[in-house]
Amino acid sequence: MIMNEKAEGRRAARRRMPRVDRSARQAQYVRVAAQVFYERGLQRASMQDVADAAGVAKILIYRQFPSKDALLAAIFEEVLSEIRAVYDSPWPGYGGAVIEVLRRARGNRAAYLLLLRDSRSDPEARRWYAIYEARQIEPFLTFLKPAEGAPPGAEDRARRAAHTLIGIVTETLINWIEDRDGLDDEARVRWFGHIAREWRRISRAVYRLDP
Repeated sequence: MIMNEKAEGRRAARRRMPRVDRSARQAQYVRVAAQVFYERGLQRASMQDVADAAGVAKILIYRQFPSKDALLAAIFEEVLSEIRAVYDSPWPGYGGAVIEVLRRARGNRAAYLLLLRDSRSDPEARRWYAIYEARQIEPFLTFLKPAEGAPPGAEDRARRAAHTLIGIVTETLINWIEDRDGLDDEARVRWFGHIAREWRRISRAVYRLDP
Protein backbone atom coordinates (compact mmCIF):
# COMPACT_ATOMS: atom_id res chain seq x y z
CA MET A 1 0.00 0.00 0.00
CA ILE A 2 2.83 2.36 0.94
CA MET A 3 4.74 1.49 -2.25
CA ASN A 4 1.66 2.22 -4.36
CA GLU A 5 1.28 5.59 -2.69
CA LYS A 6 4.93 6.43 -3.35
CA ALA A 7 4.63 5.42 -6.99
CA GLU A 8 1.50 7.49 -7.39
CA GLY A 9 3.27 10.42 -5.76
CA ARG A 10 6.15 10.19 -8.24
CA ARG A 11 3.73 10.03 -11.17
CA ALA A 12 1.85 13.07 -9.86
CA ALA A 13 5.13 14.98 -9.47
CA ARG A 14 6.07 14.21 -13.07
CA ARG A 15 2.67 15.41 -14.24
CA ARG A 16 3.17 18.71 -12.41
CA MET A 17 6.61 19.35 -13.97
CA PRO A 18 6.51 22.04 -16.68
CA ARG A 19 6.86 20.79 -20.23
CA VAL A 20 10.23 21.51 -21.81
CA ASP A 21 10.07 23.70 -24.91
CA ARG A 22 12.23 21.57 -27.19
CA SER A 23 12.71 24.25 -29.85
CA ALA A 24 13.76 26.82 -27.25
CA ARG A 25 16.24 24.38 -25.76
CA GLN A 26 17.66 23.61 -29.20
CA ALA A 27 18.03 27.32 -29.93
CA GLN A 28 19.84 27.79 -26.62
CA TYR A 29 22.27 24.97 -27.35
CA VAL A 30 22.92 26.28 -30.87
CA ARG A 31 23.86 29.74 -29.56
CA VAL A 32 26.06 28.30 -26.81
CA ALA A 33 27.72 25.93 -29.27
CA ALA A 34 28.46 28.74 -31.74
CA GLN A 35 30.30 30.64 -29.02
CA VAL A 36 32.23 27.54 -27.94
CA PHE A 37 33.28 26.65 -31.52
CA TYR A 38 34.22 30.28 -32.15
CA GLU A 39 36.39 30.49 -29.04
CA ARG A 40 37.99 27.04 -29.13
CA GLY A 41 38.03 26.39 -32.87
CA LEU A 42 35.93 24.10 -35.03
CA GLN A 43 38.40 21.23 -34.74
CA ARG A 44 39.28 21.53 -31.06
CA ALA A 45 35.83 22.13 -29.56
CA SER A 46 33.92 19.03 -28.48
CA MET A 47 30.37 18.18 -27.52
CA GLN A 48 31.60 17.99 -23.91
CA ASP A 49 32.81 21.58 -24.19
CA VAL A 50 29.37 22.62 -25.40
CA ALA A 51 27.67 20.75 -22.56
CA ASP A 52 29.99 22.35 -20.01
CA ALA A 53 29.30 25.83 -21.39
CA ALA A 54 25.55 25.15 -21.36
CA GLY A 55 25.72 23.78 -17.82
CA VAL A 56 24.05 20.47 -18.68
CA ALA A 57 25.01 16.83 -19.04
CA LYS A 58 26.43 15.89 -22.45
CA ILE A 59 23.61 13.38 -22.98
CA LEU A 60 21.14 16.29 -23.10
CA ILE A 61 23.04 17.85 -25.99
CA TYR A 62 23.07 14.50 -27.82
CA ARG A 63 19.32 14.16 -27.34
CA GLN A 64 18.86 17.32 -29.41
CA PHE A 65 21.77 16.84 -31.83
CA PRO A 66 23.01 13.28 -32.51
CA SER A 67 26.51 14.42 -33.55
CA LYS A 68 28.87 17.36 -33.65
CA ASP A 69 28.21 17.61 -37.38
CA ALA A 70 24.46 17.91 -36.73
CA LEU A 71 25.10 20.70 -34.25
CA LEU A 72 27.34 22.55 -36.71
CA ALA A 73 24.67 22.13 -39.37
CA ALA A 74 22.13 23.79 -37.09
CA ILE A 75 24.49 26.73 -36.48
CA PHE A 76 25.24 27.25 -40.16
CA GLU A 77 21.67 26.75 -41.36
CA GLU A 78 20.48 29.45 -38.97
CA VAL A 79 22.94 31.93 -40.44
CA LEU A 80 22.19 30.92 -44.02
CA SER A 81 18.45 31.30 -43.41
CA GLU A 82 18.91 34.77 -41.92
CA ILE A 83 21.04 35.94 -44.84
CA ARG A 84 18.61 34.58 -47.41
CA ALA A 85 15.69 36.25 -45.59
CA VAL A 86 17.44 39.59 -46.10
CA TYR A 87 17.98 38.96 -49.81
CA ASP A 88 14.39 37.76 -50.27
CA SER A 89 13.05 41.03 -48.84
CA PRO A 90 12.39 44.06 -51.06
CA TRP A 91 15.67 45.56 -52.24
CA PRO A 92 16.63 48.44 -49.88
CA GLY A 93 19.09 50.07 -52.28
CA TYR A 94 22.83 49.73 -52.79
CA GLY A 95 24.51 48.81 -49.51
CA GLY A 96 21.22 48.38 -47.66
CA ALA A 97 21.07 44.58 -47.79
CA VAL A 98 24.64 44.10 -46.56
CA ILE A 99 24.04 46.49 -43.65
CA GLU A 100 20.91 44.52 -42.75
CA VAL A 101 22.94 41.30 -42.69
CA LEU A 102 25.38 43.09 -40.38
CA ARG A 103 22.57 44.05 -38.01
CA ARG A 104 21.49 40.43 -37.78
CA ALA A 105 25.07 39.29 -37.36
CA ARG A 106 25.48 41.52 -34.32
CA GLY A 107 22.94 39.37 -32.50
CA ASN A 108 24.75 36.15 -33.46
CA ARG A 109 28.34 37.27 -33.98
CA ALA A 110 30.09 33.96 -33.28
CA ALA A 111 27.94 31.95 -35.70
CA TYR A 112 28.38 34.45 -38.54
CA LEU A 113 32.16 34.53 -38.16
CA LEU A 114 32.26 30.74 -38.03
CA LEU A 115 30.53 30.55 -41.40
CA LEU A 116 32.01 33.55 -43.19
CA ARG A 117 35.57 33.26 -41.94
CA ASP A 118 36.46 30.05 -40.12
CA SER A 119 34.62 27.45 -42.21
CA ARG A 120 36.75 28.21 -45.28
CA SER A 121 39.86 26.68 -43.72
CA ASP A 122 38.24 23.81 -41.84
CA PRO A 123 38.01 20.43 -43.62
CA GLU A 124 34.84 19.44 -41.75
CA ALA A 125 33.03 22.72 -42.25
CA ARG A 126 34.30 23.83 -45.67
CA ARG A 127 31.25 22.39 -47.41
CA TRP A 128 29.09 24.91 -45.54
CA TYR A 129 31.05 27.78 -47.02
CA ALA A 130 30.48 26.22 -50.45
CA ILE A 131 26.74 26.13 -49.69
CA TYR A 132 26.90 29.77 -48.60
CA GLU A 133 28.60 30.72 -51.88
CA ALA A 134 26.06 28.80 -53.95
CA ARG A 135 23.14 30.51 -52.22
CA GLN A 136 24.51 33.99 -52.93
CA ILE A 137 24.53 33.57 -56.70
CA GLU A 138 20.81 33.94 -57.39
CA PRO A 139 20.32 37.17 -55.38
CA PHE A 140 23.40 38.75 -56.98
CA LEU A 141 22.20 37.83 -60.46
CA THR A 142 19.49 40.46 -60.01
CA PHE A 143 22.11 43.09 -60.89
CA LEU A 144 23.40 41.18 -63.88
CA LYS A 145 20.39 40.07 -65.89
CA PRO A 146 21.58 40.01 -69.51
CA ALA A 147 19.92 42.58 -71.70
CA GLU A 148 18.04 41.54 -74.81
CA GLY A 149 20.53 41.26 -77.64
CA ALA A 150 23.54 40.43 -75.42
CA PRO A 151 26.12 38.12 -77.08
CA PRO A 152 25.44 34.36 -76.81
CA GLY A 153 26.38 32.71 -73.49
CA ALA A 154 25.44 35.77 -71.47
CA GLU A 155 23.60 33.74 -68.78
CA ASP A 156 26.73 31.72 -67.98
CA ARG A 157 28.86 34.84 -67.99
CA ALA A 158 26.43 36.55 -65.63
CA ARG A 159 26.75 33.68 -63.14
CA ARG A 160 30.54 33.93 -63.24
CA ALA A 161 30.31 37.66 -62.72
CA ALA A 162 27.94 37.20 -59.76
CA HIS A 163 30.45 34.88 -58.14
CA THR A 164 33.05 37.68 -58.07
CA LEU A 165 30.84 39.71 -55.72
CA ILE A 166 30.71 36.95 -53.09
CA GLY A 167 34.28 37.50 -51.95
CA ILE A 168 33.79 41.27 -51.78
CA VAL A 169 30.62 40.96 -49.70
CA THR A 170 32.11 38.29 -47.42
CA GLU A 171 35.29 40.18 -46.59
CA THR A 172 33.28 43.36 -46.10
CA LEU A 173 30.96 41.66 -43.63
CA ILE A 174 33.85 40.14 -41.68
CA ASN A 175 35.47 43.58 -41.33
CA TRP A 176 32.18 45.12 -40.25
CA ILE A 177 31.31 42.37 -37.76
CA GLU A 178 34.77 42.71 -36.22
CA ASP A 179 34.42 46.51 -36.43
CA ARG A 180 37.85 46.89 -38.04
CA ASP A 181 37.11 49.58 -40.63
CA GLY A 182 36.60 52.60 -38.36
CA LEU A 183 33.30 53.57 -40.02
CA ASP A 184 29.78 54.00 -38.69
CA ASP A 185 26.86 52.25 -40.40
CA GLU A 186 25.80 55.31 -42.38
CA ALA A 187 29.28 55.64 -43.86
CA ARG A 188 29.38 51.90 -44.51
CA VAL A 189 26.21 52.07 -46.59
CA ARG A 190 27.65 54.90 -48.70
CA TRP A 191 31.00 53.15 -49.09
CA PHE A 192 29.61 49.77 -50.07
CA GLY A 193 26.93 51.33 -52.23
CA HIS A 194 29.65 53.00 -54.30
CA ILE A 195 31.58 49.71 -54.53
CA ALA A 196 28.47 47.76 -55.61
CA ARG A 197 27.46 50.29 -58.27
CA GLU A 198 30.94 50.30 -59.77
CA TRP A 199 31.15 46.50 -59.62
CA ARG A 200 27.83 46.23 -61.47
CA ARG A 201 28.82 48.75 -64.12
CA ILE A 202 32.22 47.17 -64.77
CA SER A 203 30.91 43.60 -64.63
CA ARG A 204 28.19 44.27 -67.18
CA ALA A 205 30.79 45.69 -69.53
CA VAL A 206 33.56 43.14 -68.99
CA TYR A 207 31.24 40.11 -69.09
CA ARG A 208 29.38 41.48 -72.13
CA LEU A 209 25.91 41.46 -70.64
CA ASP A 210 24.59 44.25 -72.85
CA PRO A 211 24.32 44.51 -76.65
